[in-house]
Amino acid sequence: MQSEADRFAELIRRHRPDFAFERADRMQSSGQFNTVLSIDAKWIFRFPKSPGAAADLACELEILPRLRGRLPLPIPEPCFHALDSESGELLFMGYPLLPGEPLLREKFAELKDDEALLERIAKDLALFLRTLHAIAPADLGLTTGKENAKDEWARIYADLREKLYPHMRSDAREALRRNFETALNDADLWHAAECLIHGDFGTGNILYRDGRISGVIDFGFCGSGDPAQDLGALLASYGEPFGEQLLRHYPTLRAGLRRARFYQSNYALIQALYALRDGDEAEFEDGMRDYV
Repeated sequence: MQSEADRFAELIRRHRPDFAFERADRMQSSGQFNTVLSIDAKWIFRFPKSPGAAADLACELEILPRLRGRLPLPIPEPCFHALDSESGELLFMGYPLLPGEPLLREKFAELKDDEALLERIAKDLALFLRTLHAIAPADLGLTTGKENAKDEWARIYADLREKLYPHMRSDAREALRRNFETALNDADLWHAAECLIHGDFGTGNILYRDGRISGVIDFGFCGSGDPAQDLGALLASYGEPFGEQLLRHYPTLRAGLRRARFYQSNYALIQALYALRDGDEAEFEDGMRDYV
């Protein structure tokens, strides 16, 4: 029986016969939205798991070349892609392998007692975010003003009520209602200036090697938005103490800390929403674990 890696390798060969390679290995840290292959330990090819994920990957393919040379850490530089001849949907994207491994929570926990090391990591990530957030979305051809942060999260709240309430315990629904209505009725909370954000700045997308951050990947949600979303993802990934350490090197981001905490409190449910969109039962169950 043909393995998943062999099936995707065949897809690459069919659409890019000019690209010769010998070995294709599925990476275990593929993430929620894409299946990821390591090709000859030199290339990364990502295959979206759903039409929604394909649209996100297509956005990433468009924005990455515009960011080339503008950020202080390595990011993917796409060299290959292919479209479905009938639907026009993106089938895959390929780029040279970036150095390092994802800085997952387990690895971060091993480093937490080395204060000098954490300081270097905080500086690396703060510089990356400061630089990214300073890029005007219009400079990359992106539009702004379609939906401010408050309106976006009001829409998310409506989606949660419609799509996830039927799966939630009654007390979890009530806690969610209080959390969102308290936030949405707090006019002082939503003073957020839009900028360019990564949009998914969590453990699986931050690469680490030899005591430094070695790259950032997965720009499928990059676009105009609230910089507190990137801070919220970091808080969810590495905790409040590290968040405070990073804010010392990016002090203006502190203005969004309350929003970041609100965003952080709902990321598991956002995961479940996307899983429902994509028909991913395992990711849905994981996101809903504390609510059912």
